[in-house]
Amino acid sequence: MMWFYKLISYLFHPVFLPFYGAVLYFNVFPHSENPYQVQQILIYIFLGTVLLPILFLSVLKYFKLTQNFQIPSVNERRLPLLFFLLISFLASKFLSTYRMLPDLTIMFIGITFIALIAYVLISFRFRISLHAISIGGVIGVILALSKIYNMNLILLISILFMLAGIILTARLSLKAHSNLEVYLGFLVGIFLQYGIFFYYSI
Repeated sequence: MMWFYKLISYLFHPVFLPFYGAVLYFNVFPHSENPYQVQQILIYIFLGTVLLPILFLSVLKYFKLTQNFQIPSVNERRLPLLFFLLISFLASKFLSTYRMLPDLTIMFIGITFIALIAYVLISFRFRISLHAISIGGVIGVILALSKIYNMNLILLISILFMLAGIILTARLSLKAHSNLEVYLGFLVGIFLQYGIFFYYSI
């Protein structure tokens, strides 16, 4: 069963979740972009928030500054989190140029704050689960947008909560985090993203 938990940890690594969230957004919520524009935006998001961080982690691993892509220790997380904080901030600035995509811009502002919170907590030697905070963030975005657009997304939200349960179980079963680090990360992700959308909608 451990192989399954490891597979889940890699498939839903934090670097992939913003891209998954963007794909969900374009397939679920109303927007004015045509298919070609959507494809372009998703390619940019993939290059910036998936490929670049993976290359950065590969460089860190090559120079033995991290053990693996799961960046297990507190000290190993400083540089990757700073890098991803910068990337997500730049992504929000880039998306803000697409004036018809305020939802994605707000989502990446939330991701920037999530990375900032995770980095601050490292200063207190608290290694919050990045997997948990990321899937929590995706759920927070979907909950907020379903309310904003008055859409009944019970099925999608239920699936996401079940997926979150699998991801959280994987992290706990692999002993990658304590219960507090996982559950707190999940709650922070949900409430932070939901709260940011609420702030921008008032």
